[in-house]
Amino acid sequence: MGKKIKHISHKLIDSLSDGVFSIALTLLGLDVVALVPEISHSENLNSAFLEHWPTFLSYTLGFLVLFSMWYGYHAIGQYVEGTNTYLVWNHGVTMAWVALIPFGVALLAENLNTPNREWGVFYFGIFLFGQYWTNFTLALFMRLKIKVNFTEDFPYPVKKMKKVFPVLWAFGALWGVLLVPISLINPWVALAGYGVFVIMQANPIESFSRLIPVLIKRV
Repeated sequence: MGKKIKHISHKLIDSLSDGVFSIALTLLGLDVVALVPEISHSENLNSAFLEHWPTFLSYTLGFLVLFSMWYGYHAIGQYVEGTNTYLVWNHGVTMAWVALIPFGVALLAENLNTPNREWGVFYFGIFLFGQYWTNFTLALFMRLKIKVNFTEDFPYPVKKMKKVFPVLWAFGALWGVLLVPISLINPWVALAGYGVFVIMQANPIESFSRLIPVLIKRV
């Protein structure tokens, strides 16, 4: 058998991913910073702050989305060992959605207090749940045979865990399928649902510790 080039180190994926997350988080703050001249030249500073509540609310939601994604990514990623083509592209597609989150946040901020509110909430939801839709689709394409290796200190059975990943992605994808269309009917209900979903992801260590053992018993 001929020699082949080995797969890249998982550390390279982590480095790229951290860079994308860092830039995306920084971009979130640019819209807030851009308000400083307008707010500062207003007659009433506090009133000006209140007038721009959509920007501050969108920033808060966007930050929680991105940081919880980064937290969850590393909560599992710290146990991943080695790479393969599927794993690299899986991370790459996820980073594509991460890079679009600032656009979704800006769109939400600009339209949350306008007649286009439902579309702002709709497209923000697309970017919020996009990674779950694509990851689950890729898993189906791979016939749910997730190719990933874990370190020896991984706390769960590896074979079972490979079956749990598609279930976790399906869970997020289902939330999106239910909530995103609701935004066109009642954007406030959809936005509240987004918030609940994001809060559920805020502590991935606790969430995974509760959810994964239950799923392992059922797959």
